[in-house]
Amino acid sequence: MKKILYGSLLAWATLATACEDDHKPDWNETSPFDVAVTSVSITDGAVVSTSTNEIEVVYDYDVALNSLATITLNNEAVEAEIKDGNRLIASLSLTAGENYVFNIPANAVAGIGSKSFAPEVTVTFSTEGASKIMDPSLAARTLTNPNATAETVKLYNLLLENYGKKQFSGVMGEVAWNTTFADMVADAAGKYPAIVGFDYIHLASSPANWIDYGDITPVKNVWDAGSIPSLMWHWNVPKSSSDSSLGYDASSDEFKASNVLVDGTWENQVATADVEKLAGYLKLLQDAGIPVLWRPFHEAAGDYTWGHWFWWGNSGTDTTKELWKWLRDKLQSEYGLNNLIWVWTVQTADEGKAASLAKMQGAYPGDDVVDIVGTDIYADALSNQSSQFELVYNTVAGKKMVALTECGNLLDVDASFADGALWSYFMGWYELKDGQPVFGEWNTAGEWKRILDNPLVLNRGDFEN
Repeated sequence: MKKILYGSLLAWATLATACEDDHKPDWNETSPFDVAVTSVSITDGAVVSTSTNEIEVVYDYDVALNSLATITLNNEAVEAEIKDGNRLIASLSLTAGENYVFNIPANAVAGIGSKSFAPEVTVTFSTEGASKIMDPSLAARTLTNPNATAETVKLYNLLLENYGKKQFSGVMGEVAWNTTFADMVADAAGKYPAIVGFDYIHLASSPANWIDYGDITPVKNVWDAGSIPSLMWHWNVPKSSSDSSLGYDASSDEFKASNVLVDGTWENQVATADVEKLAGYLKLLQDAGIPVLWRPFHEAAGDYTWGHWFWWGNSGTDTTKELWKWLRDKLQSEYGLNNLIWVWTVQTADEGKAASLAKMQGAYPGDDVVDIVGTDIYADALSNQSSQFELVYNTVAGKKMVALTECGNLLDVDASFADGALWSYFMGWYELKDGQPVFGEWNTAGEWKRILDNPLVLNRGDFEN
């Protein structure tokens, strides 16, 4: 490759004459001018063939390359040279079904005799078969918690590196703090899911001989074996100030979500005590070096018109957003928990149909307090779920990774990729009959095997957690 060093560009200007008093060059011999781009061979947003092996940028004056600058494709350096004085040719090596960002930084190309650099050039394009909906490069590069543990940052980066390329498989473990259903899936599929879900649903009963969240063995075993733990919380609260029986659904509506935010109310006292207990259990995981995908207050809005089904939605979406921030502040600031990747569940239904973006965005807590967005879908059969993906993706303008945080029937992975709905991960919900794990209502053993065998799916052992 022929490169001309910027530092040695004698043609940059005629420097033979310099002011004797300050040693500055005499620029009067050439008139300064700005260098502009006249054409780029790949237009922004284009879909190109994988046989495309170069991109050409043409300038209106002769130019030279600055060897100290780096021209990149998806943040990786590419070879480039100047031909015919004003044509920059960069070599490309493309893969089918990928999205690309080509960048020439502002200090990379100098106009010969212009005394200035050419402007920055950025071109976003894709190859045939690439996602029609998502642009993975828009997803936030860092976690919202600047004090996140090293293990948590590493896990987030793992998800980010594969976003738009592969999907992590996942299965929800039973709520009794075990992996029985996940183990059954692994036996049937011959591969263990990448993500295993747990639930603090029995927080009020722990510790007991049948449930003890202080024994982190199930989660630790999952992590040590190479899978990723996902934790949620069906938060059981007293039905009322005079009824200590517990519930998490709409029958607990006398427990007002809005009052949790008011110091001194009985709801605030109950919630504060519960969070303190929860924080102690989460701290055990942090101390063991285990990061988690943390998904509280799931499905908060229910159906925007037909109503909520969990108590944390009983005071409206604005209250739920404040609850999210209240819980995050307590766990992160008060209890020092920095091993949590915060996953918000976007509700997409309104009167049983697709909700408007305005309603979904209005219920969203904000980019500064959410790391990943997801949604829960119980479809009648395997499908691509591209319309749901698009709703969630557009809710955050692509700025967060999108996950299928619960599903009954699994994704048709090939179809979802073809339609541009490449979810970061999917979580199949468990099925029980008479207290025992079964395949039945949603997915058969054969379907689990087919999905986990798909080369677009990452399972335990396909990555380092």
